[in-house]
Amino acid sequence: MNIHGVPDGASIDKIKNDSAGPGRHSIFVPLSTTDPVTIKYAFSEDLNWTVVDCDATGEGHDASIILPAYVYLDTNGDGIEDTRKRVSYYLVYVVGLRKPKDPTQIIVYPKAEHNGSWTAYRFYEDELIVPGHIKGGKGKGNTGQPVWYNATDLFFVDVTFWNGTDYIYYVNAWVFDVPGLEGYWWNVQNDGVRLLQVRFYPVFKGNG
Repeated sequence: MNIHGVPDGASIDKIKNDSAGPGRHSIFVPLSTTDPVTIKYAFSEDLNWTVVDCDATGEGHDASIILPAYVYLDTNGDGIEDTRKRVSYYLVYVVGLRKPKDPTQIIVYPKAEHNGSWTAYRFYEDELIVPGHIKGGKGKGNTGQPVWYNATDLFFVDVTFWNGTDYIYYVNAWVFDVPGLEGYWWNVQNDGVRLLQVRFYPVFKGNG
């Protein structure tokens, strides 16, 4: 997924409305924000990868993504993806790119909402700071390659429930496995990063 930072007042290359549909891999956020932009995630049993709302540059600053709970794989090497497998979770990596200028960064704050079916609920939050990388600039080992940051932990949470009698703990749980989850999203605060690339790698039971 490509998250493009768009300057205020600039036209953006997107489809004619915000409903992007399956197959699209770009969303648009303000280039510089004081209020966080919201990128909502859902984990769907029925739908493929879908960008529901691609434009977070307008009022509300919201975009929306669906991650598929099932993907098709080529398991016999014939070049046809014909085996449907359940995704346990995704490995997630991000990199930020910028033009040569003052240091820039994107800060990601994960958030979640619960439906209140438990007496008490607590979601332990984290954050990830992704510096903007200059194309051709210094990377790991002075290779000039951008540095990819592991963002998988943003989707793994510690949650404490109280059911009126006992505490129930979920430790390092895939966020979409937490019962009663109504919403999960990233609040993103961008300071001049032109492009944030996000890669999702499906993990299946038995392969790590």
